Amino acid sequence: MSSESTPSDPMLLSSDFAVPQNEIVLTVPVMAAVERDQMLIVQLSELIDHETDSAADRAELFYELGVIYDRLGLEGSARTMFMNALVEKPDYAPAYNFLGIYLASAERFGDAYEAFDAALELDPHSVYTNFARAIALYYGKRPKIALSDIQTFYQADRNDPYRMLWYYLIECETSGYDTALLHLKQRYASAQKKEDYFGYHVLDYLTGLISKEQLLALVKDPQLPMYLKIERACEVYFYLGKEAQRQGQIKLAFDYFHLAAHTDKYDFLEHRYALFEIRRLARQYGLTSYRDRNPLQDPDLY
Repeated sequence: MSSESTPSDPMLLSSDFAVPQNEIVLTVPVMAAVERDQMLIVQLSELIDHETDSAADRAELFYELGVIYDRLGLEGSARTMFMNALVEKPDYAPAYNFLGIYLASAERFGDAYEAFDAALELDPHSVYTNFARAIALYYGKRPKIALSDIQTFYQADRNDPYRMLWYYLIECETSGYDTALLHLKQRYASAQKKEDYFGYHVLDYLTGLISKEQLLALVKDPQLPMYLKIERACEVYFYLGKEAQRQGQIKLAFDYFHLAAHTDKYDFLEHRYALFEIRRLARQYGLTSYRDRNPLQDPDLY
């Protein structure tokens, strides 16, 4: 279905919340982390203003500021910092990568691809740029081209569950669900697990090793620190949304994406693309409340 088409039931997404009450995990911000980032902004700003003469050092500090602003959900300030980094050091590859991510999330895919191309030209070994470009190509409806980038990213660490997850999502588009699932099971079986990667549990769910209830229990754990609960909820709800979407359960997917976005885990790609999915589905189904113009779509911003 075209991202611009309107399905036959425009009221579908306005119906009652589809996620069962027992699957909803409420999270609250960890204010200590927010306050720490606010203090870092003050410290880095003072360094830029008073103690840094080198353009390369200033570029790095602007970039670090951009990352912090992004983590706080202040994309406008983050973009400004990344642009400042490029003013100081025009060949600063990481800034191009971040700008590419922002452009892709605004559906300015052509500009995003150019930003990623620039980043890779400056730093050909940055596989995370391959990853970011693969996601942009996936959402830009060019999944066959995305395969090359996701393969590069996966080959750099075959044990990383998130690389396997996105390989699976892209292959669902290029090869169909059955083939993608078969390949996911093969990759997962050959992986050596890293204990601190929660993504393995998402793989367990996708490959049928655990139920959705068991996966959600890992998020609901009352002994879990809030910052981990936020991270897990963001990831779980996003990938549950992608599976519901694949199965044609559009309202359920829409609501899972809302739960992922509600975590406010701004620096997780799952949060960023949950918002993307919400906007795209809302446009498809004609929800006027989601049609507000995205300022990132202004071509004069870059």
